[in-house]
Amino acid sequence: MLWGGARLDRGDSMVNSPLVSIITPTYNHEKFIAECIESVLAQTYPHWEQIIIDDGSTDGTGEIAASYGDERIDYIRQNNQGIWRLGEIYNHALRRSHGEFIAILEGDDYWPPYKLERQIAAHEGHDAVLSWGRARIIDSQGAELAVLPEDMQRFMDLSKEQVLGELLFKNPMTSCTIICRKSALQSIGGFKQPDKIPYVDGPTWLELALRGEFLPIDEVLGCYRRHERQVSSAMKTSMIKAGLYSIEFFHSLPAEVKACVAEKADGLEERLRHKETEYHYYLGRAYLKEGKRSEAEESFLKAIRKGDSALRAKAILGLICSLCRTDLERLAHLSDLQGLYKKK
Repeated sequence: MLWGGARLDRGDSMVNSPLVSIITPTYNHEKFIAECIESVLAQTYPHWEQIIIDDGSTDGTGEIAASYGDERIDYIRQNNQGIWRLGEIYNHALRRSHGEFIAILEGDDYWPPYKLERQIAAHEGHDAVLSWGRARIIDSQGAELAVLPEDMQRFMDLSKEQVLGELLFKNPMTSCTIICRKSALQSIGGFKQPDKIPYVDGPTWLELALRGEFLPIDEVLGCYRRHERQVSSAMKTSMIKAGLYSIEFFHSLPAEVKACVAEKADGLEERLRHKETEYHYYLGRAYLKEGKRSEAEESFLKAIRKGDSALRAKAILGLICSLCRTDLERLAHLSDLQGLYKKK
């Protein structure tokens, strides 16, 4: 793998550089954990510790992780707790950390060698609570699928309120690119995993957006692996349900905060209403893929009652497909292709 950009001149500037604590949760990542750890060992920035929490792997993950002799690597094995207690795993690592900054690197992802050096340099003279960058999206074999976000410039120079407005609709930040200040994390009580939410990143970043500025960096700062065993691939219904959390989060904010965010983010309330309605349609699709037709039909009916004309048409199609035992995904795919064709 070749990485663009010149290496920074380290000189003596790193002698008093801050320690970065790298949190690495892992479970059955024997195919990937070596590349993950070796990408940390290859960092041009030497002031780090890696806290690996092995959630009861049943493959060779533990043997591989424990085989590295570097004293900066802290390998901890625990009995399996599972995805619904992921917040406890992250906060266990946070409590063991000694760094001023916290970085995230799950056991199936890895970093370019310049990642920490570039990112810590960007924090110098900046009081941002979090920095993030672009991610190279790869498959299980390491082949590149995409680099996201495609347009990083639109996230530059956003106010706290505008950042929060973005996060309410979609999280553009891939966790393996993120570094945040430990003090900011501690000020919100650590990583957040609300009930029935199968991840910690989105809820945590929403809370941090209230605490200070985010610093976007227009460089590839992490490699995120998509494969069939990861949570985002295996828990579609739960992931879609979790998408409603941001709406609930916004409505729970004090009135003055909501007003301030709404003032900076155009059409916020209307967009939130549309998102909530859209949620019912996509939940219906997910239920249908899982063979839960009664739940799917209930969700489609909610979308029909609440949606605009375009969404109602899609929800009606979903309802018909459920009743007729027809493959909605194939029809939806053809509809998406037709929409792309019309745009050209």
